[in-house]
Parts: sequence; C-alpha cells; structure tokens
Amino acid sequence: MASPGSSGGGRKPPARRRAPPATPGADAEREARKARRQEGRRKAILTAARAVLVREGISRLTLEAVAAEADLSKPSLFYYFRSKEELAGELAVEGLAREVEVLEAAVAGAGSGVEALAALVRAKVDLYAEDLDGFRVVYLWPQLLGRQSDSQRERVYALSARLNDVLEARLQEDARAGRLAPGFQPRRLANVAWTSAHGLLALVAGLEDAGGTTRHTLSQLRDETCALLLRAGMR
Repeated sequence: MASPGSSGGGRKPPARRRAPPATPGADAEREARKARRQEGRRKAILTAARAVLVREGISRLTLEAVAAEADLSKPSLFYYFRSKEELAGELAVEGLAREVEVLEAAVAGAGSGVEALAALVRAKVDLYAEDLDGFRVVYLWPQLLGRQSDSQRERVYALSARLNDVLEARLQEDARAGRLAPGFQPRRLANVAWTSAHGLLALVAGLEDAGGTTRHTLSQLRDETCALLLRAGMR
C-alpha cells in the first residue's frame, strides 16, 4: 500500500481552483459601497450629535453621549470625529451649507438686486423661525466650545464668500441700470442684509434661552427690516 506521501497508485487530490482576478470595475464598486457605508455612518453620528445637543445642551455634549445615541462604540466614533469640538464644527458647516443653498435660491429669484436684499433677510429668518435650535447649532453652540478646525473654517469662508458674490452681482446689475441709490457699496449692502437677519435671530434665540420674548414678533421685525432695506436701496 502506498504511503500518504508516496506517488503510488492513489488518486490525486483535485487541484484547487484559483479565484478569478479582481477586475477594476469590481474594485471600484467595492470602494463605492464602502464609501456609502462610511458616509451613512457619518451622517448618523451627526444626527446623534444634534439630538444630544438639543436635548442635553452644549455642556453635556461628549463623545460618549454621542456614541451611545448613535449605538456605536467610542472607538468607532473616534474613527470619524476625534473631539466634540470637531463634531460641533461639522454640524455647523453642514448647516451653513444648507442655509446658503436656500439663500442663493432666494437671491436668484428676486426681481432686482435691492429686492434680493429683502429676499435674503426673509429667507434666512424664515429658515430658522421654526427651528431656532438649528440656528444655535450653526452659530451659537460651536462658538462656546472653541475654534473650528482649519479645514472647517476654510469651508465656512468659502460658503460665505459664495453667497456674498451672488448677492453683490445682483446689486451691481442694479447699479449699472441706475436702480441702486447712490452712495451704496454692493458688497457692504450684502453684508448688512445678512447681518440684519442674523441679528434678529440671535436676539430671539437669546431671549428664549433667558426665558423672555421680544415685544414684537419675529415676523414683524423681519418685515420692518425688509421694508427699510427696500426704501434705502431703491433709487
């Protein structure tokens, strides 16, 4: 009888089949699925962070609390965000990106540059009127935690500049057509409109946090601001 290691008359074991080589298309699809999973988890983490912020307040925002809310381990969360400051900063940047999209649409749909000033104020106030927590997420809470990362700050500057460029271009059209009152600088007017809306929202949010209210409603203050901009800007 042949031994197991001999080359006697025993049957040879079947040759092992080699897996077919991966194709570039398969590799790309695998990477795409991985990227989608990671983006889905990242969004779930940000949703959890917002829920913790709104429910518990900025002082209780911790990586542990967010991990528990998102049903993740802290090391898994740490893979995406390394600090609560980075988390809050990312929430703010993404909220600002959504805001800029809304305001750009309002500016583009206005009949003139001066009317776009009022349209921006109205759109910004209306965006946050029923979601003051959203305003706090973008503008108030991150500042209490500290500085944003360099990359987050650069994205904020780029978004702000993009919006100002769109509004300034509309105002420049008015200036060339003689519709803009003399003495106004389009870029400054763009900043004034945004700051006016921001100030109204900050006032109402701050008073609400202190348990107070404004004498006039937010919509009344919004409308008065829009009227002032239209009267001052139109020739």
